[in-house]
Amino acid sequence: MTTSRRSALKALLAAPALGAAASAAPSASAQAAPQLQPALPPAGQVPAWPAPNTAPPSTQETPHQPPQWTGPVPTDWVDQKTGHRIRRLTPDGGGKPYFYKNMFLPAKAGAPDLMVVSTPQGISTVDLKTWALSVLVPDRNADLMFTGRKGRNVYYSVTEPGEAQLMDRAKTIYVIDVDTKRTRRIARIPNGNVNSVNADETLLLGFVAHGSEPLQPGVGDPRNRRFDQAEYAANGPDGKPLNFARAKGVRMLQRWAARYPMEIFVIDMATGERRVIHSTNEWIGHTQFSPTDPDRIIFCHEGPWHRVDRMWTMKVDGSDLRKTHTRTMNFEIFGHEWFSPDGKQVLYDLQTPRGQVFWVASVDLKTGKRVYRRVEQNDWSVHFNVSPDGKMFAGDGGDGDMVAHAPDGKWIVLLRPEPIVDEDPSSDKDDQISVEYLRSERLVDLSNHDYRLEPNLTFTPDGRWIVFVSNMHGRNHVYAVEVARAA
Repeated sequence: MTTSRRSALKALLAAPALGAAASAAPSASAQAAPQLQPALPPAGQVPAWPAPNTAPPSTQETPHQPPQWTGPVPTDWVDQKTGHRIRRLTPDGGGKPYFYKNMFLPAKAGAPDLMVVSTPQGISTVDLKTWALSVLVPDRNADLMFTGRKGRNVYYSVTEPGEAQLMDRAKTIYVIDVDTKRTRRIARIPNGNVNSVNADETLLLGFVAHGSEPLQPGVGDPRNRRFDQAEYAANGPDGKPLNFARAKGVRMLQRWAARYPMEIFVIDMATGERRVIHSTNEWIGHTQFSPTDPDRIIFCHEGPWHRVDRMWTMKVDGSDLRKTHTRTMNFEIFGHEWFSPDGKQVLYDLQTPRGQVFWVASVDLKTGKRVYRRVEQNDWSVHFNVSPDGKMFAGDGGDGDMVAHAPDGKWIVLLRPEPIVDEDPSSDKDDQISVEYLRSERLVDLSNHDYRLEPNLTFTPDGRWIVFVSNMHGRNHVYAVEVARAA
C-alpha cells in the first residue's frame, strides 16, 4: 500500500460522521421534512442548488432491519402512488443482468421477442408479448452473463466449486442458441470474470485480479448472498459499526490501496484462445464492448470515485487508450458508465461536487462533445439508463445512506431531457458543454425496497417497459413497469 493511499484510509476512518447533528438516520418509510422538499421548478426553469446536506449519521446505531412483507405477492397491479402498471415476471424469485449488460435477443421473423433472466430453476426466457416464462438452461449452477446482439445467443458460465472467492475459481464459458437449444462450450478460464461480447460476437471481454482478497473479510462468494454482494461491515474510530454505505466505502478504499496486479483480456469465440490486452495495478471493472463497434471498449478504474481517474476507452488491440472524463474540481465524482445504444457516446453519473449537484452526462467518443443533464437530489439513482431511441432516461433511485442522501429517493423514475438555452441562442458555442434538465416522473414506489440489492433497471427494446429487480415483496423478483401511465 502506498503512503498516500494508506493516509487516505486513515483519514476516512477518522473523519467525523456526516450529518452528526441528526438524531437518527431516516427510516425506509420516513417522509422528508418540508424544508428538504422544495417544489420543483416550472418547465423551462432550473432549480436552485446546492442540495441540502441531509446525510444521516455514519454510525449504524442499531442493526439494519430490512423491509418486511406479509401476505400474497401481487403479479399485476397499478402503483397507487404513480398510476403506472407493474408486472412481476418471476413467480418464485429471480434476477437480471447488471444494468449495462444486454439481456434481450435480436428480433427474428416467426420467433417471439425474448429477454433472459435468472430464476431458481436456472436461466429462463421471458416472452415480451405474453410475459410467459420458460426455462432455457435447467442448471442452478449456470450464471447468466449476457445476450448477443448479432445472433439469438445467451452466454453463461459455470464456476467450479472451491474455497477461493468467486473470481479466483475456474469457470467454463458456454453459449446457447435460444431457437435451436444448441449449446457450445467456448473456453475454460482459470480465474477472472467475463463481462461482455462484442457486436459481431467474435470476442468475449473479461478481467482478472491476481492475489486479491475479498472486499469484505470472511465472505468468499458474495454471489450466493441475498443482495448479490457482501454485507459490508467495518467499525469507525469510536469502535462502533459504520452504516452499510460508509462501511462499503472503507472496504473499497482498502481494495484500491492494495494495488493488486490486474489484466483485461479477450477470448476468441472460434478458438477459445485467451489474450491479454491491458495490464495494470489499478483496480479494473465495468469492462464493456461497444454495442455497434466490435473493436471499441470502455472500462473503469474502480475505487473511491473522487480519488480515481475512473473512465477509460481503448481499442481491442490495446491502442488508443485514453480517459473519457477529466476532473475539474475537488471532490468531483463520475462513474457507472455505459454506452449509448448507437455506441457513439459514453453516458455516466456525474456529481459536481459529490453529493451536491447531480448530472447524467455524456461524451461523444469521436467529437468529444459533452452534454450534462441536471438531476434533482431525490431523482439521483444508483444506476441510470437510456431508452433505445435515446430520447428518455430512467433511474432506479437510492436510499438515504447513499451518496445523494436523498430524503425521498426510493423510486423508479422516468427522466425526460429539456434543453437549457440562453435567450440569445447565438451565444451558445459548440465546443462548450451543452446543458439539459431531466424532468422526472415517478413510476414505481420502492419505499419497501432494501437498496443493498441494486435494482439495475433496463428499458425493453421497444421502450415501452422498464425491467428491474427488487426485494420489495421479500424475495428478489424481476419486475417490469410500463412507461405510459395506466388508463
